[in-house]
Amino acid sequence: MFRIPNFPNLLSLAVSVSFLAACSNGKSTPQQATAAPSPALPVDIVLAKADTLRQLESITGTTLPFREVTIRSEVPQRILQVGFRDGAEVAAGQLLYKLNDADLQARLKQLSAELQLAGLNEKRLSDLLKSETVKQQEYDEVATRLNVLQAQKEIMQAELTKTTIHAPFAGRIGITKAVAGAYVTPNAELASLQDLGQIKINFAVPEKYLPLVKTGATVHFTTELSGEQFTATIHATEPGVNADNRSVLVQAVAANPGGRLKGGLSARVYFSTAESNAKGITVPTEALIPGGKGYVVFIKKGGAAKMSPVTIAGRTDTHAVITAGLQDGDSVIVSNILKLGDGTPVQAVVSK
Repeated sequence: MFRIPNFPNLLSLAVSVSFLAACSNGKSTPQQATAAPSPALPVDIVLAKADTLRQLESITGTTLPFREVTIRSEVPQRILQVGFRDGAEVAAGQLLYKLNDADLQARLKQLSAELQLAGLNEKRLSDLLKSETVKQQEYDEVATRLNVLQAQKEIMQAELTKTTIHAPFAGRIGITKAVAGAYVTPNAELASLQDLGQIKINFAVPEKYLPLVKTGATVHFTTELSGEQFTATIHATEPGVNADNRSVLVQAVAANPGGRLKGGLSARVYFSTAESNAKGITVPTEALIPGGKGYVVFIKKGGAAKMSPVTIAGRTDTHAVITAGLQDGDSVIVSNILKLGDGTPVQAVVSK
């Protein structure tokens, strides 16, 4: 059976063939659209600036008087006089306690008389010995007696000095524990004397910082009394490391004008853990990106973001100290970090 052709379909096919032919002959080709470049990501940057590191370790310490002594009696005796007011400043050599010495004075007087007589006898026999009127033995006995009495007198004088107790140095005396008329025994505690013209600070430094502990270096500290910061100078350390806590005891000394600081206070010591003249770059912590091998930051270089691994020496909630991986003057990116990749085009909108 003869079928009539479908003219609309034939016409569409002809138009298509004609278009393809024209394209192949290059007579009527539409321009192909090119891909537009990605817009630069706006970022905030900070300029890296190398500076001397000030890494501080906060260590708990204790203040101590520069000098302290407990006043005690060396002899059993009754107190005749207390030579100070409780809590007062006393001078070096000032009388603190006078003990009863009447019996010692009487014995000393007796010894002095015996010593005088023994001296006369020794002189007389010495003259007689020269003329061989007395034997050598007789003279030796008298001379020995003279020497014994002299030694006894010196002992008695030493005992007498113990009945007068003086301040060994200038300082602040505490509250007396015995008053005039009280009988004291040897080594009984009478009062405490402290030299507060300077103050000591004892603190323990971990063994890893031992190479940084140097005599003459300065540290800063505060106390619970106020937020005022004081400066102290390291002047001594224990010779060895404590095996229990792996630290070394360090002692520093600070001026204490007016005796404002007292012994026994809790102190917060700020110890520098950076090498002398060590340099570092401080950046905001939001610039840091944690990775499997540490931290990285992005820097703006040639209009694009570049990833740079860094080494940090310490960080706080707001800033981190970079010791390797950045150069002075680098533009460190601190915003839109999560949208960045190595080579991402960036445009600085805020520079600090």
